[in-house]
Amino acid sequence: MTKYAVNRFRNVTIALNTPFDAKGEISLAATRNFVQYQYTKGVRSLYVCGSTGEGFLLSIPERKQILEAVVSAAPEDMTIIVHVGTAATREAVDLAAHAAETGAHATSAVPCVYYRPGEESIYRHWTAITEAADLPFFIYNIPQLTGYSLSMPMFRRMLQNERVAGIKCSSESVQDIMHFKEEGGKDFIVFNGPDEQYLAGRIMGADAGIGGTYAAMPELYLKLENLIREGRIDVALNLQRMITAFIARLCTFGSLYGTVKAIVRLDGCDIGDTRAPFLPVSSENPDVIRLHRDIKAAIRDTASW
Repeated sequence: MTKYAVNRFRNVTIALNTPFDAKGEISLAATRNFVQYQYTKGVRSLYVCGSTGEGFLLSIPERKQILEAVVSAAPEDMTIIVHVGTAATREAVDLAAHAAETGAHATSAVPCVYYRPGEESIYRHWTAITEAADLPFFIYNIPQLTGYSLSMPMFRRMLQNERVAGIKCSSESVQDIMHFKEEGGKDFIVFNGPDEQYLAGRIMGADAGIGGTYAAMPELYLKLENLIREGRIDVALNLQRMITAFIARLCTFGSLYGTVKAIVRLDGCDIGDTRAPFLPVSSENPDVIRLHRDIKAAIRDTASW
């Protein structure tokens, strides 16, 4: 059982995109502006340098600079979870220690990537990260990218570590959320990962969600969460249908992260383009403009729900 208070993590958590300038370098000024932009939308929790944040395309120094910029811009009531996963344990440990020094509220990590080591290696990798920082740690389970699906015996073993506070469950089967929540208990935080199943994930036991499309329409996800908390599931289902349709459209431009950045740019916050090999998406594309317009209309139409 975790030793930490976990209520601050029961929030809609934006998987924060990393801003780049015109030369493809990280933009710390744009990062600080993006944090403030999300805060004004009502967002109170961020997940930094994860998949959406193009974390594996950043150098270790760049990841540290991004976190420092985020923490410096975030108001006191904003929760910061930083992804510290790397292929090499020593680098993940370095990032975790830096997270604690910088003022992040929690760390998170995928298993070691590329080499696909066995469970004992993954266990030692995650354990080393937790030992490097006296912070809550969130396992990041995303087998479709890492090639490793967290087994229940391994999960139970990780639960014995009092710094393990929860899991970001991005596996494609919603039943995984139910199993992890039942095993972890009421004070163990389970984040729904797949955005298109936010409602299903919450019904199956997730405490909140972390998602890569949230930044393009945070108001809709915040509204969805409020409807769930109010028990208005039929209305929430209608909103989830709307969100899922938007997600499908976001995925039609060849680069989800690029499209989210284009939508955010159209909304008045320029965070640049993606870093190669991800493709950029033009905010001048008529279909992107139409999508942004439709999202804004949906935000207006659902405000009174």
